[in-house]
Amino acid sequence: MGLDAIGLGSVADLVKDGLDRLFPNKNDPAYLAAQAALTTAQGAAALKSMDDQFQLAIEQVKANAAEAATPGFHFRDGAGWVCVAAFAFAALKAPIEWGATLAGHPVSLPSVDTSITTSMLLGLLGLGGMHAYQQIKT
Repeated sequence: MGLDAIGLGSVADLVKDGLDRLFPNKNDPAYLAAQAALTTAQGAAALKSMDDQFQLAIEQVKANAAEAATPGFHFRDGAGWVCVAAFAFAALKAPIEWGATLAGHPVSLPSVDTSITTSMLLGLLGLGGMHAYQQIKT
């Protein structure tokens, strides 16, 4: 992260090059003071960037906690139920059509492409497994 993440790394390099041209003597007290001020400014910018990222992470944790505290279905719950419904429909499609034909009311249900739901379900199961692993480790 640091200064390059916020775009100040190249600006600091330009200021340093300017200082080197203004003060050819590296032992000049004015050069050393300017160099110290530049280093202080770089450190302050890096700390500000890290603090901004930290505050953003805290706000995301607060939003996640608020979402988890509300009763009802959440996004992950809903995505999991969509996968379950798609697989249930795919598994029950043939028996439903067979039963309807035996009852004298033949129907032709649409086929379900489970490749999308398979990817989603495996991702959800992987995230659930990683969450369970994290809970065990901490």
